[in-house]
Amino acid sequence: MADIPEGLVPIECKVLDAAYRTSGLTVQAIAEASGLPAPTVRTALAGYRYRNGEPRRVVPPDPTVARLASVLGVSAETLTGLGREQAAALMDEEHHRAATPRAAEAQAAIEGRRRLAEQVLAVFSTDELRAEVQRREREQRG
Repeated sequence: MADIPEGLVPIECKVLDAAYRTSGLTVQAIAEASGLPAPTVRTALAGYRYRNGEPRRVVPPDPTVARLASVLGVSAETLTGLGREQAAALMDEEHHRAATPRAAEAQAAIEGRRRLAEQVLAVFSTDELRAEVQRREREQRG
């Protein structure tokens, strides 16, 4: 496979991918929350796909960008700043239609927090965690 040329990946894909990497969510969780197929999510986050062994730029359509941005917590203002005004407008429309997050989005956020907690806890041994809990309890008692 060829190297990815500089400038091939659209900036909005880079922003969405960065939000994905810090979210703790899986592609499947994002797909479920956004209502998009997992391969579409992967391609939109990458910003390219291979054709005949060569990377080709992929510019996701506005509805796809809006759905992913909504799930990943990328603001409409950020999309506007990236030149994706129509995607930002779609996000604003969706937010006006539903004052509360869709159940799938809420579930994806919960899953992301759970995975992040697992990652943080995996860094420490059981003894280290117990020692920290005991230290905090002593601190609270004064």
